[in-house]
Amino acid sequence: MIKKQHKDHERAGQGAALYGGRDAFMTSSLEAVVERFQLDGASFYEYDEKTGLLRLRLRHASGVSFEHEENLRPGPGSAAARALASMQPVSSKGPAGRFLYSPFRFDYCDPGGGRGVVPCFGLVRMERSPRRRGFTAAESARADAYLRSYLQDYYKSEFFALHRKYDKNVSAITELSEVFATALRVSDSFRHILAGIQSFFGFDRVRLYLIDEPNRKLKGELSADIRGQIKSISYEEIPLEPGAHRFADIVLGKSSGAFMERYKDCVLYMPLAVQGVTIGLLIVDNLLSQQRIEPQELAMLKSFAGQIALAVDNSRLFDKVEELSLYDELTKLPLRRYFNQRFQEEFYRAERFKQPLALVWADIDYFKEVNDTYGHQIGDKVLRETGRVILSNLRKIDFPCRYGGDEIIILLPQATGEEARRLAQRLSQELGELRIPVPFSKAKELRVTLSIGVSTFPQDAASMEALLQKADDALYWVKSHGRAGIALYSDTVAQEAKAGAPGGNENGDK
Repeated sequence: MIKKQHKDHERAGQGAALYGGRDAFMTSSLEAVVERFQLDGASFYEYDEKTGLLRLRLRHASGVSFEHEENLRPGPGSAAARALASMQPVSSKGPAGRFLYSPFRFDYCDPGGGRGVVPCFGLVRMERSPRRRGFTAAESARADAYLRSYLQDYYKSEFFALHRKYDKNVSAITELSEVFATALRVSDSFRHILAGIQSFFGFDRVRLYLIDEPNRKLKGELSADIRGQIKSISYEEIPLEPGAHRFADIVLGKSSGAFMERYKDCVLYMPLAVQGVTIGLLIVDNLLSQQRIEPQELAMLKSFAGQIALAVDNSRLFDKVEELSLYDELTKLPLRRYFNQRFQEEFYRAERFKQPLALVWADIDYFKEVNDTYGHQIGDKVLRETGRVILSNLRKIDFPCRYGGDEIIILLPQATGEEARRLAQRLSQELGELRIPVPFSKAKELRVTLSIGVSTFPQDAASMEALLQKADDALYWVKSHGRAGIALYSDTVAQEAKAGAPGGNENGDK
């Protein structure tokens, strides 16, 4: 009964090792032979026929299995040399202990490393201390037969390991294909792509660079690390010229350089191309951990290169289309739906940090008459020039918008009413100096003027709706007082409301 339980235990251990791959299987074989024959230790050596060295790969002693670096050169006539030559077990004894050398030879497949069928030739050294009994001929034969029987099942271990790799590859294909397919539909597609690659392969770092063709630069986009953190690397800009940087050389198909040769096992540089045109560079590395990137990982990632490139290119095109949908083609100003989003953000910021916020509402005077009299082509020129003048006079934090038709709104964060008035005066002056050619008209040219109303937070209004309404009221005041003028709500409409007087300055500019 005890012997049957012992065999069942061995089979269970061997079965578990079959699923653990080659190293797990060899560890299991050493543990099994040590337990079965009451050994003090066992060592697994591979024989290198070119150098004549026995290389220790694994050792099991005192209940612990561990890798150990030791090279032995079996001397002529030694027990190890005789075992390797005859492929029969050979025992020996000496001051260091009592040993049994059991030789083996089998082949295994290494498709991931690209080496095909690889022969494995060597021996297992079974060990007992000098104080214990040696190995009899009968015990040597039994131990050798037991070990050979155990190692014959190695092909099963290889089969299960390959089966797991296959399952993992199928899973990768499914998961990564889904990542790349959905990248176009997520709000931050580049982050989605890099996070998918990093989380599946577990690289130390994944970086994405894209080519800025008009400026002939390679620009950094994002970097994802093993902690799952994704950060912008937009500060990295590399001239796309030979010799400027190794990244540029890779994209341009030039020499790889010494750095790449030195770290070739733990860094992969993968140019991304769509229809033969390189659009960027994906870099994955294990520089921090110095872990070798496995050949099967390289092969899988390269197989996805086309899909990654398409996903990146589609995402970039999608962003461009989305950007175009937020901007007016004629004036190059943001459209109303973009303004509404930005207005909420700026108003919240002004409330929270108790900062002023000015809103300028401008209207091109007699724009309908321009279209009716001279046609829409001339009207379009007026809009283009107006947009150009506005964009050239704003600060980086200011936000203009074509609100509709010929109406333009400008948000001025951290600006007072007086600062908004000065901006409005510059716009009016610069536009007033413009002359739009109209060859078929009597005057041969057209002059452009603006009516402008200004309101401020918190002086004039305490809400977004009220701020818009007060700017519109100020604009209406200008239009009702001759147009081509500027009015601050607090200086005009509010003052008249206090005084109860409906009149005002006929010129509309106070």
